Amino acid sequence: MAYQFVHIQTYSLKPTLVQRTKDHYNDLNQVFGEALRDQRYSRHIATPRPPQILTGFGLIAPAELRRLHDAHRTEIRETVRKKGGGSYERGLKTDAPTLYTEIHSHPITSAEYLAGSEEIIAEIETWADRLLRDFRARMPEGLSASAVMHLDEKYVHIHVLAVNLTDPKLSANKLHVGKVAAAALRTAHGPAEALTSLPRPEPLSRPLKPKRPKPSKNRVTQARRMSLYEEQIAAWQERCAEIERQNSEALATWTFENDRHLHKARKNKTEKNSEKAAYEAAMASLQDDYYEAVGKPCGLLRHGPRNERLSTVQYAERKAHARHIAEVEAAQRELDLSNRTKAERLEKEEKALGKQVDTLKERLQGIETENEELVRRKQKVDAKEDEIAERERAAERREQAATRKLQESEDGLETMRDMLGMVEDGRFLEMNEPDQFLHRAPKFLQQIAATEPGERSTVQKMVIRFAGLLQRVVTAIGGGPDKAQPETDRGPGL
Repeated sequence: MAYQFVHIQTYSLKPTLVQRTKDHYNDLNQVFGEALRDQRYSRHIATPRPPQILTGFGLIAPAELRRLHDAHRTEIRETVRKKGGGSYERGLKTDAPTLYTEIHSHPITSAEYLAGSEEIIAEIETWADRLLRDFRARMPEGLSASAVMHLDEKYVHIHVLAVNLTDPKLSANKLHVGKVAAAALRTAHGPAEALTSLPRPEPLSRPLKPKRPKPSKNRVTQARRMSLYEEQIAAWQERCAEIERQNSEALATWTFENDRHLHKARKNKTEKNSEKAAYEAAMASLQDDYYEAVGKPCGLLRHGPRNERLSTVQYAERKAHARHIAEVEAAQRELDLSNRTKAERLEKEEKALGKQVDTLKERLQGIETENEELVRRKQKVDAKEDEIAERERAAERREQAATRKLQESEDGLETMRDMLGMVEDGRFLEMNEPDQFLHRAPKFLQQIAATEPGERSTVQKMVIRFAGLLQRVVTAIGGGPDKAQPETDRGPGL
């Protein structure tokens, strides 16, 4: 087998007859038991092996799925309306399908897989990953599912079990694409016209069972009554057996004739059952989509050899071509993945460089801000230094001015002491003569004489006044002139 195989089915608690069989029934318990390789449901397997429970894609353990199913199913209550009025509540019917299943099979045998070839194991892992990914993409949100892989039958295959917890009645039919399509058509256009069967024969009724005689105190009477009752029971049983035989023959005859009638009616019918057509179209579409998502990438064919009546050589060529296509597409996917990886890596590097550039810009901006702040601080410091320097110069000027004033004061005092000495030794009046002033007057007094009257300092003015006072005193002591001189800013020789 080199073509894809996927089969979907729904199950209920009530056993249902498997299609194309006469005595094979399946139910929900059997499906769970077979998936988990319960001994009771695995008698068809020569050497059962524990299943491999698959994980990922939101899958849970089969035991947990069964627990959720049973817990939710127990809580469901249905309201039933009586024909005569009124209603009552009951649990969900046993024939309500509440378990959805898928069986996926691969052409690789279990023996090949168990041999341990890395290539085969990788191929099965890729196939399992793709089918589970496709299953999740097809299913609605809120679905709880489990998956197990069996390696104890001829081919490697996977069972997928799902429970529609979002539906108030856990309807598995709402997950079955074929049944959903048929139900949608039935809702839109009404039930499809069914073929009419031949009238079913009315079964013959069984006669009433003879009543058991009342007990009698007389043993003879009692024995006679029981003997008669046993004869009546024997006759009744014979009559019932004859009626059952006649009913069986009538039913068998009706079944045979009705089958011939329906077969002839189907042949004569020009239009196909619309619901069945919708069902088959949806199932074919599922197989097509499955082929694109799983079969084609894994090198599996969409159709088997019988579908197109291919020869062995043609089928081998078809398989080789499918394998080649799968290898080419796998190589293309690897190349695309490599390109995407490189693109993602370059994008990450570009983003990292962009972040580094942004960081450097932020740092540069911070440095510029710090530089501006340092410039402002330096300007403030320079301004303060200039202010301090100006203050120091002003203080120095004030100090120099004070020093000059102090020196001038000392020079003035020294000059006044000299003039007093000149008064004592009689040289004062000689100094007042113009031709003797430059030779006899103190230097400070000569400086005062060289300074304009309006520019003279207080000390100089005081010295001049002191000199004038000494002049008047000396004049008065020596007899003085006829008329006293008025006080002026000019002393002797000034």
